[in-house]
This record gives sequence, structure tokens and C-alpha cells, in this order.
Amino acid sequence: MWDTAIVWAEAIKHFVDTYLDPLGIVLGLILAFPIFGTWWEVTVGRRRRERRWFQEIRRRPGERPAILILDLLPGRSIRPAVEQYVQHDPGLAAISTERIFVIGRDLNLTPDDLPELRRELRDAGARIYANGTDTLHYFHAGPTFVAALIGAEFANGCRVMLYGHDQGTYVNFGPLRMH
Repeated sequence: MWDTAIVWAEAIKHFVDTYLDPLGIVLGLILAFPIFGTWWEVTVGRRRRERRWFQEIRRRPGERPAILILDLLPGRSIRPAVEQYVQHDPGLAAISTERIFVIGRDLNLTPDDLPELRRELRDAGARIYANGTDTLHYFHAGPTFVAALIGAEFANGCRVMLYGHDQGTYVNFGPLRMH
């Protein structure tokens, strides 16, 4: 009786070693290719698509663009520098002056100024949306907490393109939010 059990166990071991083991290796290799391809597309391909989309979106000014200049630096105005930059950018040069909105203060901001600034920002946002703006080109000069107010005000509205001052000119940093 033990002899037949040993014979059966050896036959099963021989079957597994001869057929199932190589079959498992071949199937594993076959399945590894689509798994690796999917992993590559999810990690590298998505990043590449997002980068391409980001670069493309930076070049298009929008169908009905507007410009918002937030100038909160005391003692100096960024509007002339922004207007000069806009005139040299072919996509932005076509924006009419009726679609350029400026919020400015020539004094240091205090916490007491925040409600009035927020009201002014909301009024400007209402005028921007009333014009049917689909892309807002945002130039910022001032405290960073005001940029958070801009993000909160325009987060669910039109696309907001961020511009930062760098060595005498402005740089388009792309959209505020990636959709």
C-alpha cells in the first residue's frame, strides 16, 4: 500500500516538474509584459501627458481671456511692466483694455484691510465672470496670503494662469489648478 502511494507521489512530482513548472514560467513571462506595460503607462505615460498638456495650455491664451493685475506693493506699480510684457506676448496683446482688471493699494496691508480687499476682489471677480472670461491671466505683486484669496475666489470658475516676475520680465507658470 505504501509502495503505491510513493509511486503516485513520484508520478505527480514528475508531472509538476515536467509540465506545470515550465508552463507556469511561460505564463508568468507572458503576463509580465502587459502588467509592465500598464505600469509604465500609468507612471511615466501619465506624467508625460500631463507635462504636454501643461505646456500646451501655457501657450493658449483662451477664447475670451482677461487679465487681472493684483498690485499690492507700496511705493511702486507693476502695471507698466505687465503692460509691456502683454504687448510683447502675441496671445495676450489681443486682449482689449476693457478686459484688464487692476486691484491696487499703495499702502502696506493690515488685517483690518482684509474685508475691504476681499470685497474688492469679489467685485472684480463678478466683473470678470460677467464678461464671459474663460481664461484669467493673473499677475501678482504683494503678500502671498492674497494669492490664497485669489485661488479661493476663482477655484471653481475660469482657468487661472499664473505669472511671476523673474529678472525683469514675467514667466508663465501655467494653470492654477490642473483639471
